[in-house]
Amino acid sequence: MSRRESVVYGINAALAVAKHRPEAIRRVFHHQDRRFDVAPILKAAAAHRRPYREVPTEDLERLAKTLHHEGIVVFTATLALTPISQLVADRAEADPNRGLYIAVDSVQNPHNLGAIIRSAAWFGADGVIFVNPEGQRGLSAAALRIAQGGAETMPCCGVRDLAEALMVLKDAGVRIVGADQNGRPTVGGSAGGPVCVVMGAENDGLSDAVRAVIDDCVAIPGSGAVESLNVAVAAGILLSQASQVEVRRAPARRGAPGSNGRGR
Repeated sequence: MSRRESVVYGINAALAVAKHRPEAIRRVFHHQDRRFDVAPILKAAAAHRRPYREVPTEDLERLAKTLHHEGIVVFTATLALTPISQLVADRAEADPNRGLYIAVDSVQNPHNLGAIIRSAAWFGADGVIFVNPEGQRGLSAAALRIAQGGAETMPCCGVRDLAEALMVLKDAGVRIVGADQNGRPTVGGSAGGPVCVVMGAENDGLSDAVRAVIDDCVAIPGSGAVESLNVAVAAGILLSQASQVEVRRAPARRGAPGSNGRGR
């Protein structure tokens, strides 16, 4: 695999590539039992004269480097990350008085990042911003699978310095709201202006540098029976609260991964 290629596995993630980036397909490998499920991917590959073939499960495991391939592995051109400047420009062009972003402060688990991207796509957010200190070319295969196709429609921005990126949004008029157990108990709607919800790392929460940038802190009330929510679950709740008006407009503006009942 070259540096310009990525691996995508999982039915919904692969189907999303066929729908939104068919020209990016390079090679397709699938199990014979998935022939019907992956038909759109095979059709897209054939239309772009890309090779595809049936292979046994052990080959799929080797190619995907995981057991969770769901019978399909697609080699694609790497999905490009979106610069923070482009997020700002897109908002200004669409509607400078609206906007919903979610940022994650050094979240390490790719499953959590993928789940956050999936939720962001569902609620019609305008971008996901995450720390990418080594300048990786794109999202990991695991994050793409858990996103269930959401990464194909959701602008994803990898930055070296999250506090600096948040300042770019803030200077463009976006309110920065951090998730914190000591915050007030609601995000409120984004109808009154653009907002970026910032989630802390799994163990350490929000960094000091990010705390210095945020305008407000919010918390999700709970029973206290456990210390905290999983970061991806918390992100979904806060995105739901923050979207309000936008969530009703999202299906006409973007796809809604998972709406076909196939999401896991």
